[in-house]
Amino acid sequence: MEKKKKTKNKKRFTWVNLAQLLTVAALLLWMQWAVNSGRVLTIFMASPTSIVEEGIKIITDGTLWPHLLLTIQEALAGYLSAVVVGIAVGLLWTLFPVSEKYMNVFCSAIMAVPKVAILPLLILWFGIGFQSKAFLVFLFSVFTILYNTVTGAKECKKEYLKVARVFRANRFQTVFLVIIPAALPSIFNGLKLAAATALTGVLFSEMQSARAGLGYLLTESQNLLNTPRMFFLIILITLLSVGAVKLIDAIEYAISYRWRHV
Repeated sequence: MEKKKKTKNKKRFTWVNLAQLLTVAALLLWMQWAVNSGRVLTIFMASPTSIVEEGIKIITDGTLWPHLLLTIQEALAGYLSAVVVGIAVGLLWTLFPVSEKYMNVFCSAIMAVPKVAILPLLILWFGIGFQSKAFLVFLFSVFTILYNTVTGAKECKKEYLKVARVFRANRFQTVFLVIIPAALPSIFNGLKLAAATALTGVLFSEMQSARAGLGYLLTESQNLLNTPRMFFLIILITLLSVGAVKLIDAIEYAISYRWRHV
């Protein structure tokens, strides 16, 4: 019975994938037909062939690489800083609950401030260069990681904590050997959410005040009414976001596998 269920699930999964591919193919064919037939003007939508041609053009002539590298550097700097601070503060709140009572009000207030509103201030403080972009990414990401860390730590089963007390584990041993492994799913969920918002933050900042980066390139394409380039950049940004989430998934699997086999 179990073998039959597994084969059924596999067949269903295969058919779902096939349906997804057919849907994407149908959409691409419709886009190509709509643009070529003149039903939709090229200023509003680009055909798949023109998107591919424009992508090959900016890749081969070297236009894309400096902007892509800068955006990745800004996103990584802000995101990694948010990971360190978010997890560290989350563990601090877990170790010392009084610190959470003290800091929670301030963190909630800062988190509630619209990031759009403080961008002019960040430009005044850090300029229009690397620092303001990285700091905005940090603000976009840190609270998601922080509160997911705290939520995961608080959801640790009481049975685990009782076993730690029986074995006379101190507070740090309880946190690092019991609470953190139990909180890993919630922590990684926060990391994945923050990875997507980090890219959003850096693009928004580049589109508002930058002379380089994918956000700047996207704004420039919009001003020039270069629709194929805009579509290509949107697809590239989407793939970067998906790739970041998949990378975090792989890291989560590797860490979880190692914890299970310690």
